[in-house]
Amino acid sequence: MSKLRLLMHLVDRTNEWVGKIASLWMIPMIFIMLFEVGMRYAVKAPTVWGTELVTLMFAAYILLGGGYALRYGDHVNMNAFYSRLTFRKKAILDIITFVALFLYCGSLLKEGGRFAWEAIEMGRHTGTDWNPPLYPALLTLPIAAFLMLLQGLVKFIRDLITAITGKETQA
Repeated sequence: MSKLRLLMHLVDRTNEWVGKIASLWMIPMIFIMLFEVGMRYAVKAPTVWGTELVTLMFAAYILLGGGYALRYGDHVNMNAFYSRLTFRKKAILDIITFVALFLYCGSLLKEGGRFAWEAIEMGRHTGTDWNPPLYPALLTLPIAAFLMLLQGLVKFIRDLITAITGKETQA
């Protein structure tokens, strides 16, 4: 059991680390957008790269935050119903809905991996004036899906323990 706890702790820490690093991406995104707005309205010469770079960065930011959000229970629930349940009933409901999470993450992992691999093989670019390669942004999809799937498995194990014991398990 100690190896399982160590593995669960490692998944928790990895998603925490990735989530915190991804959250720092907001800082350069803000400065890039401020620069873009300044160039567009003050100088009347918008950049060809600003908005597109922020869009690609934002996609990675959202995707890579998924495992972090799952670790801290920040994904959307029907709180009017869910908040009234006991720890055990919440765990049982989460065990049932794990199937949906598994299918979702599995699909993202498989298809996202295929898209990223095709982008690498074919050297795909965005096709805009700036025309950056697509693979860095597309690689975040299978990576994020894998991290969220691992965090989902950790949550599933914790929920299983809670459903059996009736006591909330701590991360």
